[in-house]
Amino acid sequence: MAIDPALIAAYAPHGNAVLTFQVGTDASAVDPATGNVIEETETLEYLACLNPRGPAWDGSQGGADTSRYSVTGRLLSPPALDARITNGAQALCVLNGIQGRLELTFDLAMDSFHRASIRQSIQGTFTVIGGIS
Repeated sequence: MAIDPALIAAYAPHGNAVLTFQVGTDASAVDPATGNVIEETETLEYLACLNPRGPAWDGSQGGADTSRYSVTGRLLSPPALDARITNGAQALCVLNGIQGRLELTFDLAMDSFHRASIRQSIQGTFTVIGGIS
């Protein structure tokens, strides 16, 4: 299920990220050719407002990864993550038009179901897939 462009336009310019998670369902199937159990997955999409912070790199340090960004923000629609999305979950992410992968990092001391506002705050590491031209 893709996010409706009208929904993205309603949150513009704040809805700058689309997150796509693949989560497992309780259902599974058996591959008749191999007999292996195949986990069935479900795609969950979220619209978010994320603020990327680039790596602190001045050019003098060798080996700095300039394709990784720390991000913080809030979910816009739906306003909270599904319970199956946990710390360390990865999503395909389009942030400000750049495709990448977002790995969530929750504050482990925080109860993930307690929120100060209706919109859940999220944080993580965004890694660019490919390069930025």
